[in-house]
Amino acid sequence: MFSGRGAIRRTWPLPLAVAAGVLLTACSGDPAPAEPTPSPARSSESATASAVPDSSASATTSQLTRDIKAAYDAATDAYPDVDLDKCTRTTSLDDRRCGAALTAAENVAADTERRLRVNKPEYADVLYSDVFLTTSAVQDGIDRLRDPIPCYGLSDAADPPPPLRAEAESICAEGADIFKIEWGIFLSSVTP
Repeated sequence: MFSGRGAIRRTWPLPLAVAAGVLLTACSGDPAPAEPTPSPARSSESATASAVPDSSASATTSQLTRDIKAAYDAATDAYPDVDLDKCTRTTSLDDRRCGAALTAAENVAADTERRLRVNKPEYADVLYSDVFLTTSAVQDGIDRLRDPIPCYGLSDAADPPPPLRAEAESICAEGADIFKIEWGIFLSSVTP
């Protein structure tokens, strides 16, 4: 090893400090003072205080929830034709009633987002990010049903040729099922 002025010396300060602490504790004779036991009256007061939620936190959350619910309710009033039960696994590829219900759901999601952005424009992305993520998923879901296969009259593209119609209907039914799941997630983000 190296020796001299530039040599690195290895010291063991931590083990020595631990050993010194153990010795001092063992030799002191007096145990550390115990924490005072709270009286039953004090412990019940602290339990009651911890059970009451912080009013400032609940007021903020509650106001956000009210804002989201109000935006959703207004959007639902503007687009009342959301009835996704019209879209089943056996719904015909060109069933425009199903397409109208899907479009109404997409409009509710988009209008809810629009109303929330107007409500608090500078903070909307932070305050309502969960809603906006689910809204985006709903809009992506309707886009998948419009293209490349024109499901339920959602686009002006020509219907697939008869040999491919059954396969297209199956693909559209699966797309509608995915859309319903995305719609359910959206609903969970806007309703308390």
